[in-house]
Amino acid sequence: MANDKIFHKRKARDARSLKRRQARRSSYEMVLIVCEGEKTEPNYFRALIDDLQLNTANIRIAKNTTGSSPRNVVDLAREVYKNEQDYDAVFCVFDKDQHPSYIEAMDIIRREKSRKKEERCPIHAITSIPCFEFWILLHFTYTTKVFDTGHGSICGNVISDLKRFLPGYEKNETNTYQIIKDRIPKAISNAKKIAAYCKSNGTDTPSTEMYSVIEYLQQLKK
Repeated sequence: MANDKIFHKRKARDARSLKRRQARRSSYEMVLIVCEGEKTEPNYFRALIDDLQLNTANIRIAKNTTGSSPRNVVDLAREVYKNEQDYDAVFCVFDKDQHPSYIEAMDIIRREKSRKKEERCPIHAITSIPCFEFWILLHFTYTTKVFDTGHGSICGNVISDLKRFLPGYEKNETNTYQIIKDRIPKAISNAKKIAAYCKSNGTDTPSTEMYSVIEYLQQLKK
């Protein structure tokens, strides 16, 4: 009898908690974003979400403490979704750079998409090749430059080009979005042109899928 009372009290408490969470949400879709970086990408998305005046009860940026490899990002996204299956879209934001698990992570996402609809995680790979800073660079210029020159780090080469336009850029800064937000339409246009270039040339280098998640978030409230 005592166990029954505890069970019913817990069930009522959980129901009240769910009702409060649902009341805080807006009517548009629930979104989960899992980033490779602990600061650079999450800082950008938080500023974007705030600028778009999206409800943070609808858009969750998961804290990634599992590691920066693409496989870790995908595994974390799937684990969160497994425990909280109320997300309409799950975005995994990671770089190709020189990560050994990049192909493995992409294969997992492809297999997930082939599962039965009621079983699959609505997961999307938001990749940047070679790295996230390529997306930032596209706010200023269109380029199909190959950054793997054999000298220095690949991402370091991207940042070197970026600093020609944004001299003060450093990873982990919180104000990058505010500085470049007026250039987002240009970045989206450049990224789409590069996607077409890559498709016609049978390559993925350089490229970024960031434009797709940006447009998705921009359309959420419309």
